[in-house]
Amino acid sequence: MNRSIFTVLLLTFAFLCLVLVPGVLAHAPLKPGDNESLATATLIPDPTKSWAIYGELHEGGEAQYYRFNMTEGQKIHVMLFKSTRSEEAEFLPSFVLMGLGISEQGDVPDYVEKPPDARTFVAEGEQPAQATFEPFSPSSFYSLADVTLDAPATGTYYIAVFESTMGGHYGLAVGDRESYTLDEWILIPFNLLSIYQWEGQSVILVFAPMILTLVIGIGLMILRSKNKKTPRTLHGWIGSIAGLLFMGSGATVLFQLAFSLIQTSLGSEAAITIVFALIPILLGIGTLRLSWTAEQKTDLKSRIYLAVLGVAALFAWAGLIIGSALAIIASALPRRSNTDKA
Repeated sequence: MNRSIFTVLLLTFAFLCLVLVPGVLAHAPLKPGDNESLATATLIPDPTKSWAIYGELHEGGEAQYYRFNMTEGQKIHVMLFKSTRSEEAEFLPSFVLMGLGISEQGDVPDYVEKPPDARTFVAEGEQPAQATFEPFSPSSFYSLADVTLDAPATGTYYIAVFESTMGGHYGLAVGDRESYTLDEWILIPFNLLSIYQWEGQSVILVFAPMILTLVIGIGLMILRSKNKKTPRTLHGWIGSIAGLLFMGSGATVLFQLAFSLIQTSLGSEAAITIVFALIPILLGIGTLRLSWTAEQKTDLKSRIYLAVLGVAALFAWAGLIIGSALAIIASALPRRSNTDKA
């Protein structure tokens, strides 16, 4: 297939996948911070926006606090979940929603702080029979409690997550409106690293598919270099490494899919994950095709395609930003060596 046609089709596929796949990453990440008292409660800046908070209760009898401001009638949505770590099978946290006008439910433990005049709604965590698969991360978790109500009054509301007997890793999903700033979107791959660590994976395990892809890819290029079938210029090598980084991102998604499915059953949602794996893999193939033509004289069109692939990869979470930077740099480097010119 002509390289130009292949690249155009590749970019079209990537764009359509990102636009047409609904609900990309259901929640933007939010770090909890030091929030073990009501006075230091973590502020949720816009509670109507979808946020995902990954925290850890260090011991039983501990509570962690969050606060947000609502206008009367606005929708409050809070979901509590926990990791699928086997060592935390008995960990079962709950949360209490506190604020003016709330219909009271349940008993709040003595060690949980309450704001003056606030009413409380306790959502007891219930262990489900099966974990939930999140196709966009991809990851798995146990959903424990889910509360949705209209804010009865304008003011500040609090959430306290607690567990009376033991500590463990929990998560909160707050809000429903999917919205991302540019930096939130681009940094999603790095935030996913913290999610996988929250699940109990080591950094080495998370990066293993990326490292393996690089090692195998570079090794094959070195072996093929004897037959002059791989790039012999700085442009070609930098572009090729960028392509391998993109493909490594796709391999990482597929690995996390397999890892998550150990905890839960395979469903139709897995097809969404496969699409998200194919995007960086195809971006990598396109980048490699453009970079493996070191013997040919470059033209402006090829340079533009390579730069466009680098930018597209940035928004497709491929290559951990490094790959995008390398692809753009490669697009500006000379394509032929001095010996080739001679």
